[in-house]
Amino acid sequence: MRDARRLLGFFLLLGVFWSSAGAEPIASSRGRWAGTVGEQPAGSPVRPGALQLRVDGGPERFTVSLAGAAGELFGGEFRAGERKDVFGAPTSKGMMARLGLGTEAGPAEGKPLAWARRAGEELVVYRLELRNGAHRLDRLALAPAGERIGVTFERREHDRAPARFTATLERSAR
Repeated sequence: MRDARRLLGFFLLLGVFWSSAGAEPIASSRGRWAGTVGEQPAGSPVRPGALQLRVDGGPERFTVSLAGAAGELFGGEFRAGERKDVFGAPTSKGMMARLGLGTEAGPAEGKPLAWARRAGEELVVYRLELRNGAHRLDRLALAPAGERIGVTFERREHDRAPARFTATLERSAR
């Protein structure tokens, strides 16, 4: 009876560990993914055709790149921030940072601002750009599920209706 309880406890603990490992969206999203654009309403920011996603790195520092038939749609590099489940752009360290030559310039200086967050089993990444007073905000949500990943991309541009598309991609060797 005691051995049965220990065995049951072991399997419960293993189940908790296994479910929490599966819930890590960065690790589950890592790799190369390919497919075609799914739902694509009028005004979509991507043309019909192939879609490729690449996620590299680990839970402390990672990159995300999404490209369609016309080229790159989204790209960003992220590092773990001070708040749990929130990621910002990597900052320079060492002599360059001390001299004020780091990479912390933001949209006001013409450089995009990128950040990310874990939202349950999803990884949501953002990129904000300002050009001559007009803005563009991209939002990319990644929902990994085994050998597939759900992609939802939304672009909000100054004076335009939000443009969005969804896709389901599969793991790719290239």
